[in-house]
Amino acid sequence: MKGFLPLVIIVLLLGCNGPQKKTGHANSQEKTGVEFATKFEIHESELKVNEPWPGAVQSRIYEPAPDHTRIIVTSTTHLPYLEMLGLEDYLVGFPGTKYISSPSFRKRVENGQITDLGPDGGMNLELLISLDPDAVFAFDMGSESVGLDKIEEAGIPVIYNADFLESSALGRAEWIRFFGAYFGLQTKADSVFKKISDRYKSLKELASDTENRPTILSGVVYGDIWYLPGGKNWAAEFYEDAGGNYLWAQNSTSGWIELSFESVYEKAGEADFWIGTSTFNTKAELKGQDARYADFDPFNNDQVYNYNKRISPTGGYDFFESGYARPDIVLADLIKIIHPELMEDYETYYFKKLP
Repeated sequence: MKGFLPLVIIVLLLGCNGPQKKTGHANSQEKTGVEFATKFEIHESELKVNEPWPGAVQSRIYEPAPDHTRIIVTSTTHLPYLEMLGLEDYLVGFPGTKYISSPSFRKRVENGQITDLGPDGGMNLELLISLDPDAVFAFDMGSESVGLDKIEEAGIPVIYNADFLESSALGRAEWIRFFGAYFGLQTKADSVFKKISDRYKSLKELASDTENRPTILSGVVYGDIWYLPGGKNWAAEFYEDAGGNYLWAQNSTSGWIELSFESVYEKAGEADFWIGTSTFNTKAELKGQDARYADFDPFNNDQVYNYNKRISPTGGYDFFESGYARPDIVLADLIKIIHPELMEDYETYYFKKLP
């Protein structure tokens, strides 16, 4: 089995009541409609995760468990699903609580209702087991096996969340329906997702008829490499749907492209907008890291934007927490930036211009 992160703590095997995971194929039960997501299916009495980790051969099948009221999740991107379903009090532990942005969850952390399980790379398994969770929702990048194996050996069900493998923004957001079905709240989850998807479609339609499609640059340099979204990356989809012309839209990569500074400047030196600058929150910070950034037109024309409008007091970026679950808000922000005439009365939620 592939795992989450390398963990070296030896744990005692403890019993834990809960649904048994299965591997293989779902049975012939009727499948409910899943509109955008490709990595999970909802059947009459089963949930199927088609690709629990990158390149996985076997699927995972779970039974819904409405009685599971003590859970642990391992990514901030899982938190919005719980919050939108009103399940905040189900969460009893999380690795790296300082990265949580949600005021509701932050309050529970400060009140001692959510236990910090340690940093991502060193989650304390003994502490996790002592919390006696009904299940652990985890994502798996496909690199290690120790952590999740140990949790399962201790009798605690591990529910794989593969939302990060979805190829579309709405496909990722649709994972709220997986959580809803698991906790017996499918009708509520369906309703929440429909509002999100309907708004996204409406906003996309609003921007679709624009004749002017400004050019867009994204990303920054780390070391000697400029990392920017591939043409099939979810960010590229947003730029397209917002009425922009992402300069690497024709690239076939769904992950990140690695390019030299010079090649990026040659292609995007005269871009209209620069959107997404990692942890750089001012133009001065950008220029301080590499003076050549100041040669780009969007830098000189004050058209550099980042997803740093909502940062928690402890340093968590809300964009990387709730943004994946609310693509409609992300799209609205980008339309406001690229085509402000279409969103005159709207204020951005995640993005702001770098001063």
